[in-house]
Amino acid sequence: MADSYRYRCGECGHRTAWGSESQGEQAIETHYAHRHPHIAPGGVVEFRKGSSGCGSGCLIALGIVVLLLIVASRH
Repeated sequence: MADSYRYRCGECGHRTAWGSESQGEQAIETHYAHRHPHIAPGGVVEFRKGSSGCGSGCLIALGIVVLLLIVASRH
């Protein structure tokens, strides 16, 4: 999963959808052009880090631990 960005309007609190940095920039510029035509785009950029890659690896490790516990409990 890639990093995601969301932009918040500094005038009215409007938020763009999570997406790439360029998608967010375009969305907030379009919002300002329609809702706040005489104001330069501003506000806050939110950043969400992409997946660390642990998802499937951690799940496999957890599955092995559970399997070992089941085997150990039968002896």
